[in-house]
Amino acid sequence: MNLYSIYITLHIIFAGIWLAFFAVEFILRGKINKGIAVKENVSNYLMFTNVFGIAGSIGILITGILLVLNSGYGFFDMTSNHWLAAKQIILVAILGFTGGMVIPAAKKIRKELENNVDTLSQGNLNKIFKVNLIINILVLINILFAITHRFYS
Repeated sequence: MNLYSIYITLHIIFAGIWLAFFAVEFILRGKINKGIAVKENVSNYLMFTNVFGIAGSIGILITGILLVLNSGYGFFDMTSNHWLAAKQIILVAILGFTGGMVIPAAKKIRKELENNVDTLSQGNLNKIFKVNLIINILVLINILFAITHRFYS
């Protein structure tokens, strides 16, 4: 098995990790919204967001760079392989949403959990829910680009 095959396999595994979070996120969010063991489920939600987000995003980023470097593709090249350039732009947006919105809001919620605040700030929790939904939609779009690019390129 050559390196390119290993990179593509790892890339698919990391995309699967992101998809797994998509399913887990809806389950935990539903429990939180229903008021079932809110603090415990919020803590689990933040842990899953952190673990799956880091594994998925960093894994996709590193294997994506390795795939581009070991192929005929380029970075952000709109003259050919528009699907890949779109995927790269979407990944940058995902990383921006994560670093600019999810991480700061999660830190605030973690402080509240550590300080045993009776009621968690719904603003920060709703912010994470909305941004994670946007991120999950962008992940799905990227996966659709990956699956369908052979049909239109």
